[in-house]
Amino acid sequence: MTSETFYTTTSSISFTLLGLWWVVVQSRESWRLDPARRAMAWAVSLHFLLPGAMSVLSLVAPDVGLLWRATFASAGVMGMVGVGWFVRTLREEYDCPRLLKVIEWAALPVYAVITVIAVAPEIARAVVPALTPLQVEGVILAILIFFGVQAAWVLTIEPPRTPSAVSEPPGEAAHTPGVAPGGPGSGPAATGSPARDQSLNEPA
Repeated sequence: MTSETFYTTTSSISFTLLGLWWVVVQSRESWRLDPARRAMAWAVSLHFLLPGAMSVLSLVAPDVGLLWRATFASAGVMGMVGVGWFVRTLREEYDCPRLLKVIEWAALPVYAVITVIAVAPEIARAVVPALTPLQVEGVILAILIFFGVQAAWVLTIEPPRTPSAVSEPPGEAAHTPGVAPGGPGSGPAATGSPARDQSLNEPA
């Protein structure tokens, strides 16, 4: 498979997944009303949008190295900034699935590798001499799309969590001030004196 065929297929898959993800987000009205869920949905869309954009722009002039290198370097930086902002913003967000945070942390170095290879393609030639730098970038894009699919699955399937309710201390039942623990109509409270208690219980 040539690089042109690979990137054509990759761009089609990326933008198809992006469109499907937008349909999912559009159908979840609660996500649009929740800033945390909006940020999560935006972070997932990056893993489809950026690979699609990189793939399309790499097809414009594959023989012009400067063009695809500038495209991949810019997209890699955008991905790192986006994922970094997402992780920092939702660090204390109780409603963020833990697995989604793990996936985003794993995607961060992937964007870094994309940027490094675009800036210094000789590194890819030294590590993988059988492949061109553009082919190595294609393998990394496939990994990035995989992370995006996993993040979309986690965010779609896992239900929203709610903060755990504060439990009452054991042995302390809630009662209305000024009313005996037994409640109204439950009978006179004990006074501590047997004779006094007996006189209270005798009929008038």
